[in-house]
Amino acid sequence: MAQIISAIQQKGGSGKSTMLSSIAAYLARDGAKVLIIDTDPQGSCVEWQAQLETENLDVLPHLDEDRFFDVVKALSPKYDCILVDTAGYDSRMATYAIQASDLILVPCRGSKKDVMGAARTWKHATTLTEKYAKQPDIRVALWNVNTATAVFKHARDALKAAKMPLLGQAIPTLTGFDAMSWNGGLPDGKATSAVKSFVAELQIANLLDFYKPKSQVA
Repeated sequence: MAQIISAIQQKGGSGKSTMLSSIAAYLARDGAKVLIIDTDPQGSCVEWQAQLETENLDVLPHLDEDRFFDVVKALSPKYDCILVDTAGYDSRMATYAIQASDLILVPCRGSKKDVMGAARTWKHATTLTEKYAKQPDIRVALWNVNTATAVFKHARDALKAAKMPLLGQAIPTLTGFDAMSWNGGLPDGKATSAVKSFVAELQIANLLDFYKPKSQVA
């Protein structure tokens, strides 16, 4: 059965679609069979994938909240990983994505509003799933940040002070991520290396089922 990974953030413009597209393309390049379910009405992942068909990677637009669980259940045996892109967390679809997920990623840029949005999202997801027999892993990721600024330091320190589960690999602002919407596939240049490091951290933390020995996958 596929591992379900969702990107959730209360604040818009946090980089959910770019994060999921990058992870999906990287996993597909490594041989994983990957599906992105794009539940965002903007359809960013659909547009991205249309620029360049990537082997082992499919994107499905899906806006029907009532059929979300049925779709995930039906498609899960066909893929190694299903990634869910959401429009925001103030919706039934985002709540359903949280409930279905094995791993939840909360992207956060450097502004105070982004940090507050990440905190609310983390709290919401934690509260919603705290009584589950198997709770999803939740990680906050500093994504698309200028790592040379005081703003980045303030954001990182605030997330750590709040004891949120922050990933150590901060993804810097790079033009390669902007080019993804035009080129499809993985980003170019330094952005490719940044994605590699990001996926490697998830792998080292044992958060990606595709890279685990089969005996470790529940």
